[in-house]
Parts: sequence; C-alpha cells; structure tokens
Amino acid sequence: MSDKTEYTLSSSPTEDEEDSEKRPCLVMIRGDFIGQVYELRQDVTMIGRSDDIDLVVSDTSISRRHAMIVRREDGFFLSDLGSTNGSFVNKEQVVDPLPLSEGDKVAIGHIVFKFTYQDDDDTEYHLMLRNMAVKDGLTRIYNKRYFNEVLEKECEYNRRNQVGLCLIIFDIDHFKQINDTWGHPAGDFILKNLAQLIENEARGYDVFARYGGEEFVFLLRGAPLEAAVQLAERVRKEVEEHVFSYDDVDLKITISLGVAYWSGENPMEDEELVEAADRHLYEAKEGGRNRTCQDPAS
Repeated sequence: MSDKTEYTLSSSPTEDEEDSEKRPCLVMIRGDFIGQVYELRQDVTMIGRSDDIDLVVSDTSISRRHAMIVRREDGFFLSDLGSTNGSFVNKEQVVDPLPLSEGDKVAIGHIVFKFTYQDDDDTEYHLMLRNMAVKDGLTRIYNKRYFNEVLEKECEYNRRNQVGLCLIIFDIDHFKQINDTWGHPAGDFILKNLAQLIENEARGYDVFARYGGEEFVFLLRGAPLEAAVQLAERVRKEVEEHVFSYDDVDLKITISLGVAYWSGENPMEDEELVEAADRHLYEAKEGGRNRTCQDPAS
C-alpha cells in the first residue's frame, strides 16, 4: 500500500543552521539499541527492515518498508506504509499521516522511538550513555550485550541475503596462572592491552567484543571462511610475538581460537553459530593450545 497524500516539503536547512540549531531526531527508547540517535536530515525518511532505505531497523517485527516521516512546512508527519504490525504515535495507530511533536513516542512494530530536537551537546550526551551501555568497562571494546544484539541482526541479514557470516572466538591460554602468579591487576592489564593490540585488525564494519572473562569474539559479515582463518592466524601470531611489560616484568601469552562459518543458505539459529565456534575453540585447547581450529573447508 502506498501513501498518496500530497505534501508541500520545506526547504532544507543550511549547514550553518544545522550547526547552530537543534535538529530533529528519533532516539530509540525501546529495542536492542536503546539510546541510539537517528537524525532526520532529509525531507522524506523511509523506515523499515529493507537494507536499501534510509533508516534500517533489523527487527523481525518491522516490515521491509514500514513507515515514513515527511518534513512539511507545518512540521513532521508520520505515515504507515501498510506494515504488518502497524505504526503508532503515543499509542494512537497511524491511519492517515499524524503530526509529530517534541517528546512524542513513535512505535514501529516492537521498537519505540522518541521524536525530539537535539543539538550537538544532546547527541554527544546520548552517545556517551550508549557507549556506557555497550562498551566493556575494562577493555573499552564492545561488551557481550552489544555482541548479542548485533549477532541477532547479522544472522537475520544473512538469512535474507546469504552473504556469509563468520564468527571467531578465542581466549587466553592458562590465564588463571597469570592471575595466580602476578595477581588480578596483572590479569586486568593483560586483558586491556590485548584488546588494544588487536582491535585494529577488524574491518570497520566487523564487530570485536569481549565475550566474558578472558574470551573475545570477532563477527565478520560477508567474509569467507578462508579470510576469517587468516585473520585468526594473524591475531594469534601477533599475540604470540608481543611482550606485555607489567611492573618491570615482561609477560608473554598465547591464545587459542575457534572459527565457524555460516553461508546463510541452510537454517541456523543464532546460538548455533556461537556453539560451533566454541567447539572449535575447545578443539584448539585439546590440541595443545596456541592454535586455530575451524570448520572444514566446503
């Protein structure tokens, strides 16, 4: 169903106006990415699950082309595009285009946004809160909560597009011995500096996160198994060769890695990909540590 209402669009703000004035935004207040800010920079913003529209929300309750927000001379208006689960403004279902006012709650499927106006300071504040929620306090890389959020979205994307998805999971060999010998501050030092050492190995759109304790993960969209194994081996060798200097003591560590691949063609649940990588990590441990084990090449 298409919306045939005729709109008179406003003139777009100039760059100077955008810098000095509060800008219209949607802030997610219910959903996996709470605190995420989406600026409404265009006269027409399409919202949905499709990968080729303006504001992509990869939640199964969202239709591929779910709703749109139009900037008119008299304000912003939300229209539903015949979505399965509907669109709502302050719990009122959108049938005809509804106007949006400061503080309105916009429900798109199971996701809820707040419509508001923000300047750079407001956006930076929300970004800080978001980072506090998704970053690990010690290593400052993404935490397990964020990884699980992204894993769900990437698995859904892979089911639709079949681009391939790789997961690398690794942990530090004999990490307990470091804590027992040098104390937990030394263990924390290793974890923090290990994350800094290998963070840049990930591509800009890959996810590198602390999975828990001394376990870390890479999530690689569109990477073939061979490329993921190459990354794992590059990281393994880099860690093996690095010297961690702690309180005038030179410490060396090794890591073991497991790599799993899912083409997207066969059915698979999110947790199955993690379980597959974890099995290969166990194989690496059982095989003598400081090695990479992976799915057989197809």
